[in-house]
Amino acid sequence: MVVLNFTLVPEAAAKVHDLLVCLGKFSDTVAIEARRDRFTFTALNSSKSAYAALTLDGKQFFTSYECVPRHGGHDGRFTCSMYTKALLSVFKGRLYDPLGRDGAIDRCEVSVQDRPDQTECRFIVKMVCNQGVIKTYKLTYEAVEVMHALFDKNVAKNRWSMNSGAIKEYIEYFGTKTEMLDIFAGEDGRAVFKSYTEKISNGKEILKHPLVTAVAVNTSDFEDFNVQPGLHIIISVKDFKAIVLHADTLKTSLKAFYSQPTRPLQFNYGCDGFLCEFTLMTSGDYNAGATPTPAPQIPSRPDSRAQSTTSERTENRSMRSDMPPPIKPASRRTGRRNPGSRRVPSPKAGEPDPDSLFVGRAEEDSHWDPLDYNNEEETLGWDASADHEAAVFPTFRDSGSLSRTETEDSNEGVAPTQRVSQIKGLW
Repeated sequence: MVVLNFTLVPEAAAKVHDLLVCLGKFSDTVAIEARRDRFTFTALNSSKSAYAALTLDGKQFFTSYECVPRHGGHDGRFTCSMYTKALLSVFKGRLYDPLGRDGAIDRCEVSVQDRPDQTECRFIVKMVCNQGVIKTYKLTYEAVEVMHALFDKNVAKNRWSMNSGAIKEYIEYFGTKTEMLDIFAGEDGRAVFKSYTEKISNGKEILKHPLVTAVAVNTSDFEDFNVQPGLHIIISVKDFKAIVLHADTLKTSLKAFYSQPTRPLQFNYGCDGFLCEFTLMTSGDYNAGATPTPAPQIPSRPDSRAQSTTSERTENRSMRSDMPPPIKPASRRTGRRNPGSRRVPSPKAGEPDPDSLFVGRAEEDSHWDPLDYNNEEETLGWDASADHEAAVFPTFRDSGSLSRTETEDSNEGVAPTQRVSQIKGLW
């Protein structure tokens, strides 16, 4: 049996609403980890590129706090997961009103129903209003194993700190459609926040128009600034905006710690028993003054296909021009056609051949058409029955690779429309 009970004042309940709004921009679900001395909300986005952990101190943040895990002794914990929207429907935005008007609450009481004598496990939230009205919410939760992202601040030599209100003014210049944020320090004593979108082209079509917005800030405006000059670190603009907006609700300073590109970056801030840590995936380069590496352009499939067709057509035309039309043999002008053979009709000049392997036959190529053979000419046909022993006449094996005759003394590949009169030395 798990014992978890705590009470929040209206101001603390409003802060819980603000953190849930921030976590809702990272994931649809929020995980809860309760220990004997602290209560933590965590979230991991779907691409696993951003992790958030917001910890509430049991003694400073809550009016009363009691947590007795089921097992694990002093280091035991209770973990569960719920939908972020479900919690937001309980912790609404107007829980705290300094003037005490209608809609404000007197206190918020939270408990967990996890007892053997109960049929269902519930996360119970009671909102005690000023007029004596009590609103009770019973939410369903799922037991999950909560994991945390590790970050070593001793390795992160690059760090800076600035008031969240000032950074909020800077992000208002970022375009609404920008996706990436490049943070780097120049050699002129300025730090640059550059938001941009990467240009993606498909042939002559531009799928995304590049948009770049750069905000240069003097390093003297930072509370603390120690960053390697020319080091570019790139993160998501959406994640950065969510973090800055939430830090501004606490009116505190935002601190950044990172070591090098492709290594994690961590933002943290907090006050009055409230600690927020966001670990983000990064990219970038070391070159001083270098611009972000653009995304590889998508090759144009229609152009490549057209180029391949043109080269194939040119190659086939050259093969036709090198080989003269066959001469009609006198010994084969009359004769009886084999029962297993097929007729090969000759296409007329100027008319497209539906069975032709070539695309877009030109009129000037019509004089290279084969002569009008006698329809009784003996030819080789396809045998798709795979019964080669029952075949009376030589056939081609029906396979996806190069066609070969059934005789053992020939290893030369021939086309399926090759005539018997043109094959020498096989029989």
